[in-house]
Amino acid sequence: MKNKIYFLIVCIGIITSCTKMDNTYKPYLAEGEKYYPGKPSGIELHSGRNRIEVQFQQSLDPNIAKYVIYWNDRADSVITLPTAELGILKTIIPGLKEQSYNFEIVSFDKLGNSSLEVIKSGKVYGTTYESELLNRGVIIGNTLAGLELSFSGAETFNVSTEVTYTNALGKTATVRVPSTVDTYTIADNKGKQIELKSAFVPDKGIDTFYSPSVIQTFNAYAGNYQATGVFHHPDNGDRNIDEAKVLARITDEIVQCNLGDLGSSGYLMQLKVNGDLSVTITPAGATPNIDQHWGPSYYDPATKSFHLFYSYNTAAPRKVEETITLK
Repeated sequence: MKNKIYFLIVCIGIITSCTKMDNTYKPYLAEGEKYYPGKPSGIELHSGRNRIEVQFQQSLDPNIAKYVIYWNDRADSVITLPTAELGILKTIIPGLKEQSYNFEIVSFDKLGNSSLEVIKSGKVYGTTYESELLNRGVIIGNTLAGLELSFSGAETFNVSTEVTYTNALGKTATVRVPSTVDTYTIADNKGKQIELKSAFVPDKGIDTFYSPSVIQTFNAYAGNYQATGVFHHPDNGDRNIDEAKVLARITDEIVQCNLGDLGSSGYLMQLKVNGDLSVTITPAGATPNIDQHWGPSYYDPATKSFHLFYSYNTAAPRKVEETITLK
């Protein structure tokens, strides 16, 4: 009899507890169970110039009526409507300041129910970013094939470099060198300067940004050459010249190289191509003097070669006839 009375008391306690629990949760269930529409997925932000592209995969929830993209702590927003294909939606938001943003994407169904938000951070670029971009470094050299550009390693997001030069017709031309190319040859260059401007596209970006353009001058005659000819010595007779020569840049107009075959002795000369393609030879290094009256010295642009006739040492002239041709 005591066991039955104890069991009855326990049952009454359980029923009372359950009643209290129901009363505790009733206020929260008065409006029924909360429904959340399907939220978008695969959010990607593609940076641009004072704009950004928001891309996401639509939810498969058939009740969704719109997507709202919020930013600036929901002070600004834009609405994007779903498509029948339920594929990827792309929305470009223009007129943004150059800074980082947090974007919230929320789905709404036809009854106004909202999904849980999806948050993604992205960056918008502008004039400040562009002004700080650096051109890809380049070393300019001359070869028989043309003007040789040897580029340094590309910066992050650098996709190409535009090179503007003067072509064989005397007109301005532009080539685009991809960032994956380290050496590029311009076959028809006839100028003495190039303009460089490197292009940058941020990761998954939708716009191209350009570094401030720079003009780089160079000596159009500096490079590696082969010299051939004859050295006429007043006492020892003639000897052939056949050696590699480097015409090193002194200025954008003047190059320097060995005189005849005496470079190892410190005898040097400087060459300047004049407007009429004649060449002025000036002594350098240990060379005491140079006399050019023996014949015209000139530059042949067709073969990219110097044809030189000169002598040094006025008391007993050593006469040199040599052709120096670009390799």
